[in-house]
Amino acid sequence: MTRFKEFAAMVLIGDGILGLLAPAQHVARWRVGPWREALGWAEQRPEFVRAIAAGEVVVAVWFARRLSVEEP
Repeated sequence: MTRFKEFAAMVLIGDGILGLLAPAQHVARWRVGPWREALGWAEQRPEFVRAIAAGEVVVAVWFARRLSVEEP
């Protein structure tokens, strides 16, 4: 289970970095389905997306650092 949690943290860190580097493009890639309108709003607000992405990275790193080492 620890490996899955660490994998999830790695995915969130990567997603957050993409949101920090290219917020409008990152949001535009996910504008499909029922949340299309909400993401259109976010696409017009790159600083908001960057703030969310930074928080995502911080929380994911904090979470990963709290994981215990699992013996194989």
